Amino acid sequence: MEQTDNNRINRILFHYDLVPYNLAVRGSLIRVDTPVGSFALKQKVLNDQQIRSLQTVYTLTRRMVIDAVCPLPSKYGDLVIRGTETSYYLLPWFTETVDPSNLQERYRHLFIKAGQLHRKTLEKKADSTSLYQGMVRVLNQRQMIWEQFLYKAEHHVYPSPFEQAVLKSAFIYLENMQRARDFFSHEKDEEGKNKTMRRALCHGRLSPLHLLIENERSCLTNFENSEDGFFVVETAMLFEQANAMLGSEQTDWQGFYESYRAACPLNDEEKNFLTHFLLFPSAHAELLSRYLYSGQIDEQWFVKRWIDLCRTHMNMFTSIKERMDEEQKREEERKAKEKAANEKDEKEHQ
Repeated sequence: MEQTDNNRINRILFHYDLVPYNLAVRGSLIRVDTPVGSFALKQKVLNDQQIRSLQTVYTLTRRMVIDAVCPLPSKYGDLVIRGTETSYYLLPWFTETVDPSNLQERYRHLFIKAGQLHRKTLEKKADSTSLYQGMVRVLNQRQMIWEQFLYKAEHHVYPSPFEQAVLKSAFIYLENMQRARDFFSHEKDEEGKNKTMRRALCHGRLSPLHLLIENERSCLTNFENSEDGFFVVETAMLFEQANAMLGSEQTDWQGFYESYRAACPLNDEEKNFLTHFLLFPSAHAELLSRYLYSGQIDEQWFVKRWIDLCRTHMNMFTSIKERMDEEQKREEERKAKEKAANEKDEKEHQ
């Protein structure tokens, strides 16, 4: 690091009474080695809301409600040191034991930590009308991209290899989008009342990049964008993200689902929300949009990417749905046994 950078960092570390003997850039962090230990200094542009989010998570961590890596307070009690443009906060240094390239293992930990975060911060149910309306808008946006692509492909005398690949599977996804639309368009329950959903603290940017794993301990970090919300959306988006990042060959989707469910069981409405959300994946629409507006097109890459996305999505969706159906069957069998036992007791007491 240059001398001017060292001087700037030293001025920040003065707030923590830390005197470094070594400073080293590590990605988006600066590793700070001091006689009392090693720390990670993060510099980022933060607004007031993001700082309040960090303070909220710090409080939850101090009360041992959640297990997270949060900013350390300065000697003045500040969690964030604000500069003219950039803000700074200090974290304990983690020596990670799972390589960033091992996405399978990192996602396994991520589903566990997401479930724990949501379960431990659960709030009462709230009216979810706006949520369902928002899902319809998202669906409309993705369907518009599909329609633009299909209109262009169908008017070509000789569709490109990628267009042919998409046309072969288009009817499946169009049908899935209609199923999702039918579900999210119903904002009322069977009694005609507005639907309600559980809320919890949501991380806001769940990603393997925001997870630290050291031996047996794993913790979420980077809570700047956290806020209370309908957590099932974050869960669904995590599955959607994993679908785009992982291949279908070795991914244990049922294991991921079980890891999350064990930490945060979903009720029937949340399960329905999750499965219908996964019917219109963002990665597929983004690939179509990229093909429509990209200047240079590698047909072979687009075809391979499309095939991989479709295969992974099918495996993910069917695996999760099968596990949910198994849960439902076990629950129905349990209720049937309880009913039979109760009826037997009533007969014996007559």
